[in-house]
Amino acid sequence: INPENWEKEIKTKKLEGQLFPDSYLFPFGATREEILKIVQKNFQKKVVDGLKEEWSVSGKKLDFVLKLASIVEREAKNDKDRAIVAGILIKRLEEDWPLQVDATIQYAVASKKCSILTYPCDWWPDSLSKQDLQIKSSLNSYLNKGLPPIPICNPGLSSIKAVINPSASPYWYYISDLEGKMHYAKTSEEHQANISKYLLH
Repeated sequence: INPENWEKEIKTKKLEGQLFPDSYLFPFGATREEILKIVQKNFQKKVVDGLKEEWSVSGKKLDFVLKLASIVEREAKNDKDRAIVAGILIKRLEEDWPLQVDATIQYAVASKKCSILTYPCDWWPDSLSKQDLQIKSSLNSYLNKGLPPIPICNPGLSSIKAVINPSASPYWYYISDLEGKMHYAKTSEEHQANISKYLLH
């Protein structure tokens, strides 16, 4: 399968975020169209139909859920943290705050220098510079309010569920330490203290 044609079709059909991560069995010699059909059928079964009842109760639209779930997928490592992070990000959106999520910057930076043809390429750089945080991109959630224009990855079922059923909390901030453990804060001062304690050493 030609990777350029694959990327073009995904973007043309606006399937970013809908290539549901799962284990698949494809027929030997399957075409691009056949592969996409199988993946889309699975997305419909597991996500659209499988979560129909929860979805209708939440009132959230598919586009919103996939964009936010793609961020949650990159930001949190377990189901409990995903639900809390989803709740924090939804509060920020409701209060018209910029999301200020590093994962969107990582994707914006990588989108400038990586493509499906440049492999290997670090799509999720561990460290970001001050210059990175100022990158001119619609994906930059530090400079732009609201959700990014497209999902930044293909979220799994637990991240999608976390956005549909987020956990309420008193927190507005979070960081993930060097071991991947999440630390939450209610105020900017507490957040800065967490950064100093868990990241700047």
